[in-house]
Amino acid sequence: MEIRRSEPRVAVLTAADLVARDTYIYRLQLDQPLPFTAGQFVNLTVPDARPRGERSYSVWSSPEDPSYLDLCIKLFEGGAASEYLRGSTVGDTLAIRGPFGIFSVKPEHDPVIFVATATGLAPFRSMLEVAVTAKDPRRFRLYFGVRDEGDLFGLDDLERYTRALPDFAFQVCLSRPSAAWSGFTGRVTNALSADFPTPTEHFYLCGNGAMIEETRDLLKGRGLERKHIHVEKYY
Repeated sequence: MEIRRSEPRVAVLTAADLVARDTYIYRLQLDQPLPFTAGQFVNLTVPDARPRGERSYSVWSSPEDPSYLDLCIKLFEGGAASEYLRGSTVGDTLAIRGPFGIFSVKPEHDPVIFVATATGLAPFRSMLEVAVTAKDPRRFRLYFGVRDEGDLFGLDDLERYTRALPDFAFQVCLSRPSAAWSGFTGRVTNALSADFPTPTEHFYLCGNGAMIEETRDLLKGRGLERKHIHVEKYY
């Protein structure tokens, strides 16, 4: 994620909701409204984080109400930001900087394909909230990959978009589901490979670096122009 200078802002933690295994939605009420574009991220000050004392998180919430931010964060054992957030409680004051980034839906009328792994769903949720408000008529498709059922979240929102948008559908992809799983089994790239033999759409990729590199190679290998591939890599 691109980092730029910005003055720190004061935010109060008003909710910390567990939505999946070790994944939370944190609501931060801001001291002043913070206008942002769907797809952008903010930096959270984390005292013990190296090298710069911050961690970056895409905004989950809609930019329509800039008085607060929702951040979707997966906690990892021993991680500086994870331990800092585990030790935070509702009412605590946190510091953030931002917004940053240029990862946003282009104004073209071409169909849009979102590809997310884990918390990479966050910027797409914000973008789809904007699309609902704008009654965007484009075709939107979303591929959401996690390891198993315990890592799933945000499905109620995705179901809502199928009703609220003129042309939206999504595919959940589990790479290691339980025996009870009856949906798609495999990585997001397996689903994309089957669904897009000759891709021409705009693809937006967000999540882990391995998924992004594999997806980019797949799409370019099938003739998609580089300018149609938009990326936000988390790690």
